[in-house]
Amino acid sequence: MQRLYLLFLLKLNFCAFGYGEMHCGLRPFPDMGCQIGRCVNGAWEQICNSIPEITCGMKPIPNIGCQIGRCINGAWEEVCSSMPTSSCGLRPLPDMGCKIGRCVDGQWEQICN
Repeated sequence: MQRLYLLFLLKLNFCAFGYGEMHCGLRPFPDMGCQIGRCVNGAWEQICNSIPEITCGMKPIPNIGCQIGRCINGAWEEVCSSMPTSSCGLRPLPDMGCKIGRCVDGQWEQICN
């Protein structure tokens, strides 16, 4: 009976451990005024949108066909959605349990939640 209970607990823990934790590790604690977002490209996003000008500075001027997105990990992201293949190239195949997201800062996002 104890073995059955132990197997049940192991299976429960394995199911609770999602693809995000498998690719990015455990979700860290965010800095003050920030929150932890998605697992992108093997790292957890830290989103600081409460006072982004303090964390990321003034928004820069985007390249043609792009726009300035969110304040992530202390830097503004540049999202190129009008012609993403010219900025990021062809969309790659995602890892198992992940999906390919937006073209950000010249590379495709791989989102593993």
